[in-house]
Amino acid sequence: MSTTLSRRMAGRLLLTGVIATLAACASMRTALAPSTVEISRDELLKKLGQQFPIRNQILDVFDVTANAPRLNMQPDANRVLADIDLSATDRWFKRQYQGSLWLSFGLRYEPRDQTIRLANVTIDKVSIQGLPDSYQRQMTKLGSWLTEERLQDYVVHRFTPEELKRADEQGLTVADIKITQRGLAIKLAPKS
Repeated sequence: MSTTLSRRMAGRLLLTGVIATLAACASMRTALAPSTVEISRDELLKKLGQQFPIRNQILDVFDVTANAPRLNMQPDANRVLADIDLSATDRWFKRQYQGSLWLSFGLRYEPRDQTIRLANVTIDKVSIQGLPDSYQRQMTKLGSWLTEERLQDYVVHRFTPEELKRADEQGLTVADIKITQRGLAIKLAPKS
């Protein structure tokens, strides 16, 4: 009887040891997995730049073209500032105007489709050379009205199935997105 008990006890101890070893390996695998994925400013600019130039008509008066943005990372505010060159043609008198659109935005992760999207988009200023100040202010308001709604939740990055599979195998998910001077730092954390 004592031999049977010792064999059972040894079996349980062995099973407990195997389970503890497997658990340690699994937690080591998660610990060894990268906890932050970085997307450089240049990669972000390339992804955003694929959507440009954008051509639009405003109030049947102006044909407007927006060219690829220049990005300025603002880590202290966790936002990105974008400066976009504009060209506009008055459809009635065929006058040409040049200018800039300054906007800023944060970023968020959308788990439903594994994307990073623009968040809290604000139009800071629209400046068109040759327009009087009163028109400049109206253009900023109009630009805000037209642009903020269109850009809110705009997809700037879509994770590949391979990236998601590796993170899923590691038991990780996106926990936070931080703007850095070099680009984006996407923090991964264990799934809850």
